Amino acid sequence: MTAPDPAPVRIAHLGLGAFHRAHQAWYTEVANRSGGERWGIAAFTGRRPDAAVALAAQGCVYDLVVRGQESDAVEQISSIVAAYDGADAEAWRAAMTTVAVLTVTITEAGYRDGSTAIDRIVDGLGARRDAGGGPIAVVSCDNLDGNGALLGWLVTRAAPAELAAWIAESVSFVSSVVDRITPAVADALPITVTDDPCAIVTEPAASWVLCGDFPAGRPLWELAGAQFVDEIEPYERRKLWLLNAGHTLLASLGQLRGHVTVADAMTDEVCRAALDELWDDASAVLPFSEVDLADQRAVLVERFENARIRHALRQIATDAEIKLGVRVIPVIRARQARGLDAGHGEVRALAAWAALEDIDADAVAHRYDLDDDVRHELIGAIAELKGVHA
Repeated sequence: MTAPDPAPVRIAHLGLGAFHRAHQAWYTEVANRSGGERWGIAAFTGRRPDAAVALAAQGCVYDLVVRGQESDAVEQISSIVAAYDGADAEAWRAAMTTVAVLTVTITEAGYRDGSTAIDRIVDGLGARRDAGGGPIAVVSCDNLDGNGALLGWLVTRAAPAELAAWIAESVSFVSSVVDRITPAVADALPITVTDDPCAIVTEPAASWVLCGDFPAGRPLWELAGAQFVDEIEPYERRKLWLLNAGHTLLASLGQLRGHVTVADAMTDEVCRAALDELWDDASAVLPFSEVDLADQRAVLVERFENARIRHALRQIATDAEIKLGVRVIPVIRARQARGLDAGHGEVRALAAWAALEDIDADAVAHRYDLDDDVRHELIGAIAELKGVHA
């Protein structure tokens, strides 16, 4: 596989997986093609070393298969210039002493108390301080509301007092909203347009909205369409409450109804009706115009219906309990704060998960601190989904 000479390492990434390779690495690749300053990524796995081993064996260059409604296009990606097992503490500390940017895709579960990922970030920042490294930007690329601020809080809280003080002065935690449907590698097979064993499949659409400072510089990601904004919260909510919540609903309801992929579930009138109801609930409390929201929803339907993107419902359902807490519960809270009901679509998303996992309404209500009205609605919805008369 022929590729340009490796770019100098200026970015570290934690959480090497298919999404990073289809999203942040792709944005960096497009920026590098501009002819300006080139940025290389040293990528570290989060849980297992497999992806790093496979990439390193072929010089970290891989094919990105962009799968449209009718055909595939292939792009060669060379922005990742080094790939490591996340447990390689020596390589991690060495990278963190010199890079200008750390990007993170550790998924929602990685933000839990006691997370190994948080400890790694603290360790890397400690190495940077000890080596006399300057300021750095840490960019969260996970599907969480206020992800940069949350990551900064968790990292600072986990750091010893002296290091925490240095972090407060020297580290910018950037929030971002990421979007590009990227199936798990096994669900993308067969891939016939390339023989690259490390090839991954993604959709044509891609979005990245960022808010925060980059004190040591950054790639020209805007050349690939990234947006830099002063206020990110509206974009976070729109993405989490429409796309991500829609996926979470379909993951449970679709599996209950015997479907395997998002595209399969979109052919089911029951799933489509539930999705529209969920989006109606969220649209009532989103700070965007009706025209904007209608356009967003139409684009999402087209993306969800792309049957050539095999986005497995079981993959999306991973860590559903956590995802519901950031994709559905905030909509219920926002609606109730405005004197509205909890939203039948939002309650159905909770009920579908409960029915799939065989969890009763009381346990769900307790888990998310829901009031009695919502609990009673949950009882009926769970019973209906299980095919039992309440």
